[in-house]
Amino acid sequence: MAIHRQTDKLSSVIAPMLTPCLADGSLDLDGARAMVDYLAETGRVRSIFARSGMGRMFTFTVAETKSLGRAVREAAGDRVGFLLGCGGEWLERDTGGHPDPNVYLNQAIELTRFAEDLGADAAVHVIPEAIVPDRLTAGEVVLRYYEAVHDATGIPIVMYQPRSTNPEYRITPEMFRGLIEMPRIRAFKDSVLDEIVFAAFLEAVRSNNADFRLICGDESKFVPSLLAGAAGVIGQGCSAYPEILAAAETQIINGNQEPALTAQSDIGLALTAMDGLDGSIATKQYLIRKGLKIQPYDRNGANGYSKEIIDRVERSLDAIRAPYLN
Repeated sequence: MAIHRQTDKLSSVIAPMLTPCLADGSLDLDGARAMVDYLAETGRVRSIFARSGMGRMFTFTVAETKSLGRAVREAAGDRVGFLLGCGGEWLERDTGGHPDPNVYLNQAIELTRFAEDLGADAAVHVIPEAIVPDRLTAGEVVLRYYEAVHDATGIPIVMYQPRSTNPEYRITPEMFRGLIEMPRIRAFKDSVLDEIVFAAFLEAVRSNNADFRLICGDESKFVPSLLAGAAGVIGQGCSAYPEILAAAETQIINGNQEPALTAQSDIGLALTAMDGLDGSIATKQYLIRKGLKIQPYDRNGANGYSKEIIDRVERSLDAIRAPYLN
């Protein structure tokens, strides 16, 4: 199977899409379309990643993933790239349960083929911690999972390693070198960002001469990651203040390190504005203040923070964003 999309959509500012919900936690597809419009119209977002970590990816059924994918694909058009989270169902994650490994893998393949048919630019697959090792090491589980999805589908694949990934499942440099030899594995979002390991990943990409993208998953380290060779960022700021992240990247591209570091400092201040808050919920409420037509609910039914708290967030973010909005 040939890769049908280029990897230019797997770089720069990639927004991990929040999931608009109704009061009962069900999907608000009209809200999803409105969010795509909002992000596309910023002019600073290269691609949108639906069913992301910020969007509570582990709460999704296969049917919900398809419904959200269709809505986002339709709304995105040719304005922004479209990535879809295609892992299987792991609805019992928060209670310590695990799915049947074969069912989980088959769902992942089904959703990846769905994303390909939908015209997505890539399918995102989180490290498969859902699969409990049985006569295999966790590392072997990871390798076999990506190999199975790769061989069964024809769309670019993004590997996604969250900050919370169990160390037993984390991708090592040795594993990474094997994974990037698979032609449809085209990018890796790393939120762990161990500097030594990340440097080894970068060296493996250089040595392989691959058209491969390493994506920073921790925006507090975006500029250092760009200087080291990363291609883009996926983080909560990609929705709340994408212009700051885009400015940091532009300054690095233009060789202006000092203003890039200033932008990185402002990214840190913006993150501090949400210290102690659930970023997914607070960002939704902030974006509603900016005119986004969604409801202030989360997948678990939470309806957000008090007016006083969001007033404080809004004042802080507006002040930090102001110099970048021209």
